[in-house]
Amino acid sequence: MRKKKFFPAAVFLSAIAAVLSPNPALSAYGNDDHRFSLQSVLRSLGSSDWQRRQEIERLLNEHKSEAPVILTDALDSTEPEVQKNASEMLMRMSSNWEFVISDRSLATIVGILKSAHSSAVRANLVRVVGNVGPRNERLQPLILDCLKKDDDVSVRAAAADALSVFMREEKVSAAQEAVKVMCFCLKNDISPHVRRAVAQSMGNLPSPSDEILTALTAAMDDNYKQVRTAAISSLSRFGVKAKSALPQIYKAYSEESDWPSRQSTLSAMVQIDKKNPKVVEALIAALDDPNLTNFALSYLQQLGVDAAPAIPRLIKNLESDSSIHIRLQSANALGAIGPKAQSALPLLNKLSETSDGALKATIDNAIRRINISGQPASDGAPVL
Repeated sequence: MRKKKFFPAAVFLSAIAAVLSPNPALSAYGNDDHRFSLQSVLRSLGSSDWQRRQEIERLLNEHKSEAPVILTDALDSTEPEVQKNASEMLMRMSSNWEFVISDRSLATIVGILKSAHSSAVRANLVRVVGNVGPRNERLQPLILDCLKKDDDVSVRAAAADALSVFMREEKVSAAQEAVKVMCFCLKNDISPHVRRAVAQSMGNLPSPSDEILTALTAAMDDNYKQVRTAAISSLSRFGVKAKSALPQIYKAYSEESDWPSRQSTLSAMVQIDKKNPKVVEALIAALDDPNLTNFALSYLQQLGVDAAPAIPRLIKNLESDSSIHIRLQSANALGAIGPKAQSALPLLNKLSETSDGALKATIDNAIRRINISGQPASDGAPVL
């Protein structure tokens, strides 16, 4: 009966044994205690054995019911590399909903997280706790302690990531302390790397509180660009809920000098309140920046009739010797505006007669869209 009970595990270990160099000491455990045997396998792996670890991880993924106990047992190793390797595998695999960590294994993970000397192990394990979620009331304080008190920057940043995953499953009523800690760390942590991680994690929350919006808005004044960029990106994910931050985002757009920052800030404004006159004004001004022209034209097309203030500037693009791509986008934007772009028709009709290929097709389509009121097209035919 014992052999039948453990036969699948024996097959599993045979596959793992094939990955490793022959080792009689390990093979002796194969049919008696599969967990102890695999723990021994993991203990045999060093930092140079990444290919073997990769293969073992693949096999563990095929046996998810056994893997949590096996890997948790391996965390007890006195060998730093084995402990680190096991924690890395746990971190990756615990993000899979089929990978269920028992309460007993979770208690071991928590104990090692609190006592481990290796910052890499602590960073991996706090992410494991985040993936487990709010199973009991002791887990959130553990992540918060790592975020507030750990001496290592990578652990505090990992705790911020873990907290955002954890809070997606948590009751809103239970998240108040976590929000308070995140806001505090975004403002006060000495490391810009941690502040950036906190700002990014805030953007992954399901819904922003007033405290979160206020903290992210304030972070746009951070001395470090990486923090400012992360704060703006997170605010953009909240869409219209972040309207209160728009004046500060507009200020950031006018102050940033490099085009990637200006592009991300412009994108945030559009995602938060694309119909706001100041946002449309910023898009029109961006047409004068060669690095932002295509980006701004794309958004103006999406605005449709709300992009009407851009008509004179779009006409100028068509009149100039701009690239064919810019002229195509400008014609498309005018067509998207519709009947309000009547002032562009004389130029569009003229260009229709002198253009060919893709440009003519795009211009003719724009004329049709502008003429939905029934004004005849350049060939005299009524537009339906």
